Amino acid sequence: MVRETQPMENLSYPLNRNLSAAQMVKRIQAFNGVLHAVRFYKNPNVDCSIHLLVKDNIGVRDWPSSAGSFALKNLRLPDAFCIEQLRKNPRIDIFGKTHLTELAGFVTSSVLKRGYSELGGFGRNPYGGRFPCGGSSVGSAIAVSAGFCDAALGTETRGSIMIPAMYNGVYGFKPTRGSISRTGIIPLSSSFDAPGVLARNPELLKEVFLSMTGYDSSDPQSFDFSFCPKPFIRSRPRLLFLRNSLQVSSALNFFFIRLADLGISVVELETPQIVFDYKEISSSDIKRDMTKFLEPYGSASEPKSFRELVEKYRSRPESHRYGMERLEDALAMPEPKDKELANRNIEKANDLIESLLLKYDADYIVSSEYLDWWAIGGGPTIAFPVDLGKTPPGCLMVGTRRNADLALLSLVKAMISVWQ
Repeated sequence: MVRETQPMENLSYPLNRNLSAAQMVKRIQAFNGVLHAVRFYKNPNVDCSIHLLVKDNIGVRDWPSSAGSFALKNLRLPDAFCIEQLRKNPRIDIFGKTHLTELAGFVTSSVLKRGYSELGGFGRNPYGGRFPCGGSSVGSAIAVSAGFCDAALGTETRGSIMIPAMYNGVYGFKPTRGSISRTGIIPLSSSFDAPGVLARNPELLKEVFLSMTGYDSSDPQSFDFSFCPKPFIRSRPRLLFLRNSLQVSSALNFFFIRLADLGISVVELETPQIVFDYKEISSSDIKRDMTKFLEPYGSASEPKSFRELVEKYRSRPESHRYGMERLEDALAMPEPKDKELANRNIEKANDLIESLLLKYDADYIVSSEYLDWWAIGGGPTIAFPVDLGKTPPGCLMVGTRRNADLALLSLVKAMISVWQ
């Protein structure tokens, strides 16, 4: 077990306070050596309004893209499709890359909550190193929480945006899968991978998200979000709050009363239990998806297939000091002939979400704990911080039907205005 060896002051930066580009750089220089969030950066463009960092499994032509792995440390990729889209927005400055849990958490589960990679070390929660910080988009969440940037890109396969956002007290948005292309992103599972955003407020989530959308023929799940049909959401929506084993706090109860003043009603329900075949699907996907991705970029020093990647880990003990059971399990997994199992799980998740929304006449589902329903089903979900009188601040997670992303962003903005 990894333990914190040095006490650490609270290095978070209030989300409601603005930062200049110069202040961000000063904070990176002062605290990144402790927090291990940023892999490298350049001086930000002071003429831009949004200073953005990018998770290091997303291709950016200016820098290597390692996914936190020593085996991929020199991998050079062109701009991912979503980065090409972002460069069209003159308000956005891409000025660096963030560390992540190695191979998006697919080396070992033993240090996942600590955000470990060989290249980046252990991530540390800005609220204190004794708190967990992980999920694979750990560097992006830490960077936003510590005031290193306005927003950061992440990717989610199963909780890799939502969980770090909830741990580190920031806003995290996993949009509808397919609204942002995955082309140029080092894959884990083509069935479930989805890029997203972590940011200091909902407005930043929205602008960065819309700047990344666009149809990409290279991604079979891609669609043009601007023209896709959007589900109907009432102007006075109804929320289904899923209770967990914890008692609902008085602060949360008061929040629900305040929401009612806005015409937003809340009904409570015990959280239904459901299990997905995530491990089997993702282990099968990564063998095929990683090999297909690496073939054009492999070299004498870089692996050209998933098998070569695993062999690199086996040959170098430093690369698997905490284990590599997920890589070994995936290598031993037979490759499926089709996506039937994945499609059944996606349908199972969406059927559950739809049945609850219909049964309780609700528009959104809210939880104070992470649920993987939207990661599997592909619909949009947001984690957002609320002050529950604890450190780090509590977070709620809210999700809804596919393609209702803009309505979801508007709801979160309204909910935050009530909380504040």
